[in-house]
Amino acid sequence: MEFKLNEYHRDISDEELLGDIRRIAEIVGTGRLSRSEYKKHGKYGTTTIERRFGGWNAAIEKIGLHTCVVGNQKHESLKNDESFFCDLRYIATLLAKDSITTGEYEQYGRFDRSVMFKKYGSWNIILQKAGLKPTPYRLGKGKEISDEELFQDIERVWIKLGRQPTISDVKNGEFKFSQNTFTRRFGGWRGALEAFIKYVNSDDNEVSPPSNNSEQQAKVETRVTQHKQSNPIEREEKVVDGPKNHKTNRDINLRLRFKVMARDNFKCCMCGRSPATDPSVVLHIDHIKPWAKGGETTMDNLQTLCSKCNLGKSDIML
Repeated sequence: MEFKLNEYHRDISDEELLGDIRRIAEIVGTGRLSRSEYKKHGKYGTTTIERRFGGWNAAIEKIGLHTCVVGNQKHESLKNDESFFCDLRYIATLLAKDSITTGEYEQYGRFDRSVMFKKYGSWNIILQKAGLKPTPYRLGKGKEISDEELFQDIERVWIKLGRQPTISDVKNGEFKFSQNTFTRRFGGWRGALEAFIKYVNSDDNEVSPPSNNSEQQAKVETRVTQHKQSNPIEREEKVVDGPKNHKTNRDINLRLRFKVMARDNFKCCMCGRSPATDPSVVLHIDHIKPWAKGGETTMDNLQTLCSKCNLGKSDIML
């Protein structure tokens, strides 16, 4: 089951983009407008503007403003990639560091980094090409943010909205992580979505091999026993032990979970409720034939249920 992003939105005209830049420039009133200033007040994404005009400074020049300066020098034209890499290494040497952030390059660099972002898609890829260490992505004090956490955030909002999230959803606070976090990791919001789709469509998502250990089996048997004890009507029935030789793991990974929910239109297969229309709805993935009774963790044996329907179903075969 293959997933694709919606067609990229191209309805915004050049004049609309430039007009919004003029509007923010008038608000700032300095005769110059930096990328960070526009991000605070602008209507559109800076990556959209940079992609459309070939860089932030190129867009600024089109409306007759002075380009932002680095020290006393305007950003120079980038002749080749190695010039940029050399500049990165030089700044790292000046700062006595083995890695530099985009903010540090914005302050001290000679070139417009958006050109390299467009080519390589990630600041860390650029740093590695230059022979420098990647910058860590952190949440709060000290905890590094993994790709998996960012993908989980995208998945959560996608399920909640029942559609592909947009940059407006990021700006409106739907996400746990900020727009800047996604941009620094993937080079822009579109890059984040493309990385997520690539991750979801990767080949190792359909079948996860089982973890063959006694602890896993013990958990299965305990769950079956607890269910029987909580349902007196079924106490006299013969308890069916979970099969010893499953082909798949009981756990459902992010990739498979998202595919099942997308197939089911992000709605409960029993009652039809969805988080998109009722924020109180929480969706789960359920084994149609319970795993403890031989059901495998595969697309055809999984369905989307809301928490209430899933609780009512439990391990009972419908």
